[in-house]
Amino acid sequence: MEIRTPLIAIMVSIILLVIYLRKNIPQLISARIFFVFLVSVFVCNICEILECTAFMLIDEKSSAAALREVTQILYVGSLLFSAFIMCIYIYAKTTLKRAVSNLVVVITGIPALIAVIIAIVMGIDVGVNEWGYYYNYGTAVIICYAIGFTYVLLSILRTIYFKNRIRKDSFFSILSGLIVWAILLIYQFIDRAMQVSAVAMMIMALILFLSMENPREYYERSIDGVRNRDAFEMALLERMGMRREFFVVSVIFTGKTAVMSNSERSEMTDLMKIVGKISESHVGTPAYLFNWNTLCSIVRNPERVETFMNIVNNLKDNEGKNYRLTFSILELPKYASEADKALQILTYVSGEYAFKQSSPNLVIDQVVVDKMTYRNSIEDVVRTAVKEKSFDVYYQPILSVEDGSFSSAEALVRLQRPDKGKFISPEDFIPIAEKCGLIQEIDDLVFEKVCSFIARENLQAYGIKTIEVNLSGNEVVDEQTHIRLINKMNKYQIPPDFINFEITETSYINNDEVFKENVARLRESGSTISMDDFGSGYSNLLEILKMDYALVKMDKEFVWSCLDKDKPENMRMLDYTIKFLKDFGLHILAEGVETMDQAKILIDKGVEYLQGFYYSRPIPEEEYIDFLKAQKGLFAKGE
Repeated sequence: MEIRTPLIAIMVSIILLVIYLRKNIPQLISARIFFVFLVSVFVCNICEILECTAFMLIDEKSSAAALREVTQILYVGSLLFSAFIMCIYIYAKTTLKRAVSNLVVVITGIPALIAVIIAIVMGIDVGVNEWGYYYNYGTAVIICYAIGFTYVLLSILRTIYFKNRIRKDSFFSILSGLIVWAILLIYQFIDRAMQVSAVAMMIMALILFLSMENPREYYERSIDGVRNRDAFEMALLERMGMRREFFVVSVIFTGKTAVMSNSERSEMTDLMKIVGKISESHVGTPAYLFNWNTLCSIVRNPERVETFMNIVNNLKDNEGKNYRLTFSILELPKYASEADKALQILTYVSGEYAFKQSSPNLVIDQVVVDKMTYRNSIEDVVRTAVKEKSFDVYYQPILSVEDGSFSSAEALVRLQRPDKGKFISPEDFIPIAEKCGLIQEIDDLVFEKVCSFIARENLQAYGIKTIEVNLSGNEVVDEQTHIRLINKMNKYQIPPDFINFEITETSYINNDEVFKENVARLRESGSTISMDDFGSGYSNLLEILKMDYALVKMDKEFVWSCLDKDKPENMRMLDYTIKFLKDFGLHILAEGVETMDQAKILIDKGVEYLQGFYYSRPIPEEEYIDFLKAQKGLFAKGE
């Protein structure tokens, strides 16, 4: 035995323990087991130093010679305990449940206990090598080495077998540490005077600490006291593995706009710090930054959930200036039996659902889960449709009041479910396509089909003067948009003045310079530009003043509200809007015309174009051609 190696090892162990305890231990079973491993390594080093000291200072014939045997047993026992704890740690890291049952601990610990009992009963023999170093040997030592090596070997095999359950970088860290440990164990068994077990465990602890178990890695760097998403996912996975009821409570910060200024971002960070401290001090659980605008906490006690909610509701009234704080509760595993499903629900609620709700407190129930499932199914259909270019284009005729002809039509994208044959509403799939970054591809596919249809059917021969094509807010802020559109018109030899581009406001246009550049280039080519959905969303008078539109389409909800017979005073708004738009030199189209009375009122008010189910629903290409061949009059569908 030589004392220098364990002295170095114990110094490293102390440093790791001090660093580890400076931050709160993450509430993860694997992290707690690793902490126990650090303590066991420290204790093992102490026992090894005591054993070396006892053999150097106490003579075997002394009355205190029994202390030498005690230190031997303590050292061997602590060595086996460290190997046993590492085996449990590997089990916790590789089991799907991320939980360790008492039965697993007991069964795994039995060999170590038996080895210690054998060492106590049989005793450990001591020899001295040619350099004067003491070393342990004998049957009991061989059994203890065999069991300790078995623990390490089993850990290696389990790590390799279940490597898919561990992150790639973590897998290589664990495996390399265990292999070094196994090699040094073999070396010490061969040259027993060299105490390298301490070095083996120190290296293992150091590798795991630096690569996986540093508590700092679980904390969000920009928000003091708040843990990051990686820590949350690990905590959620472990909690789900226990199969006990618990709650994930979320505080969702919804700002006034999607684009935050530095001061607004700073305000949100300060609010998150406050919520994080509330979670720690009043609920007894850490807060995790699940999403850029969402803090999550894992709570087991329903009463603490209510306490947390009341405090956050009070915080909303006193702290929030630019943010609305939404408190949501998800009961698990009631609404999600797997961690992945729970993460999907939390992402949906914090990313989309909360922004559409007015209630400050949301209880996530089966209705919300079903909405998420439906939303995800739509996303799957959208992605498949983009890949297979399977979107359909329907055309809704537009009546020109001046001559009573349907000289234009709006091209509308349609998406059909491949399994049920039902169509998905654009109001459902367009926002999802925007969030998935697919709207530009859809716009391109639609415009390609429109140009192909115009050229193939020679729509000019039917008296068609214009086809209206929607451009999403996302596309009009892409610098290459005007180039793509003009190239497609050239490809099919479509006169640019045959296309009127409608700027839809499903996305907020936040890059005016690119927007104006695209509009200018399309105008120069001969196309016209109109504002769609005036009276709803982001379409407003300011946007009209900023951009030189040729035509404004009044949203159907706005039209219906103005024509509501139960609210005759709303008619003044219609009069004001039409007068303003005409004075500004704009042409006006009214959507949502469903009755002859509506059509007559709008025409009397000076509206120049009418579009709605009264004249025709959106129809596929073949039916649209048939419609053009049998055009009817100004007011009637056969009257």
